[in-house]
Formats: sequence, C-alpha cells, structure tokens
Amino acid sequence: MNYIYMLLEIIFTFFLMICFYKVGKKTGLYLYMVLMSSILSVVMFKVIDLFSFQVNLGIPIVMGLFICNNIIIQRFGIDEVKRIMATVSVSYMATIVIISILSITGDSSYNLISNEAFNGLFGYGSGNIRILIGGLFTTLILWCNSYIYYYIRRNKNMLWFSNVGSSLIIQMLESIIFVIIAYLGKLDFTLIFGMIVIRYLIKIIISFMGIIPVYMIVKMKDK
Repeated sequence: MNYIYMLLEIIFTFFLMICFYKVGKKTGLYLYMVLMSSILSVVMFKVIDLFSFQVNLGIPIVMGLFICNNIIIQRFGIDEVKRIMATVSVSYMATIVIISILSITGDSSYNLISNEAFNGLFGYGSGNIRILIGGLFTTLILWCNSYIYYYIRRNKNMLWFSNVGSSLIIQMLESIIFVIIAYLGKLDFTLIFGMIVIRYLIKIIISFMGIIPVYMIVKMKDK
C-alpha cells in the first residue's frame, strides 16, 4: 500500500502547485516554494518500505520544489529564481532554528505524550539534526539546478528535455549528498547504497510525471 500513498503524495504535490499558480500566478509559485520548504523540514523524517527499499517520504516534496523552480525560470526568468531561492533558503533555516529552540526548551513537569512525540521526532539525541542539515544541502543544490536548467533550456529548445535533463544530472548529486549526510554511520553501506539508488530512480520517475504540471503552467495564459 505504501506505493499508493507515495503516488497520492506526488499527485497532491503537483495539484497544489497548479492551484497556487492559478490563484496567485508568480506570487502563488513563490508561496508554494516557501510552504513546501517548510513542510519538507518535517516530512523528510518519515521513512517507509517501498519495494523492499527504505524510501524517504520527503522525495515528492523535494521534486515539487525542483520542478516549480524550473517553471519559474521558464515563465519569469533566472533573475526571479535568484530572489525566490534566497527566500526559500531563509525560510528553511528559520524553520530549523525554531525547531532547535523548541527541542532544547524544558518540558512540562507532567509526562505528556505530545512532548515525548516531539522530542522523539526533532530531538538531537537521535541524530535527527543530520537530516535537517541534509535538507539544507538540498535547498543549496536547488540553486545549482537553476543554472543547469537554464543552460539546458537555452541550448535545447525542448521544455520536457530541459526538465528531465536537469533532473538526470542534479538529482544524482542531491541523492548522494542527502543520504550520506543523513544516514552514514547509522545504517550499513548496503542500505545506504540502496537508499541512494531508489531515491534517484523515484526522482527521475517523478520528473517525467512532472512534465504534466510543467506544460500546464507554462502554456497557461495569464488573464
């Protein structure tokens, strides 16, 4: 059943992107990027079994950010992406700071289940800070993706090729860096290698699926 949940997350991520654009156009896409970067800081802690592999549920959110980034370049230019990426990076880091402050704050004298759940998810003792740092590197790699997509799009006048081509290059780098930062030393090498491979393959599949919202938004006429 997990693959169905993953598929639903992908569909909802794309649906949300289209809705934000329909409502707010460029501003809507900006808000989408900021919202998804904040959601990513929470969702990426969830790992599921998918076809006998360990898969991070933050992958669709990550791809939503990358695909939306490509759409902004296509519709509004590379300079607009520079501004929104600065905002996304600040938003993600602000979320980390807030979570960090809450994590070191003393708990209530009552033994509340809500406190235990929060500390288990975001507490430093479990090494979760490494996952947050891995997510920060994801936002930094998003900057690199902007220039790779822009270069491919400028030299190859094919929208789908630019979207998938940039993913083939940059998502391998992101997959390796994130998994190593988040899980090296916590899992054995075989599991880490499997997580990198399946993370990359899922991203490539999502990038092909992402051609649909890319064309819908890029070809959509502004009223």
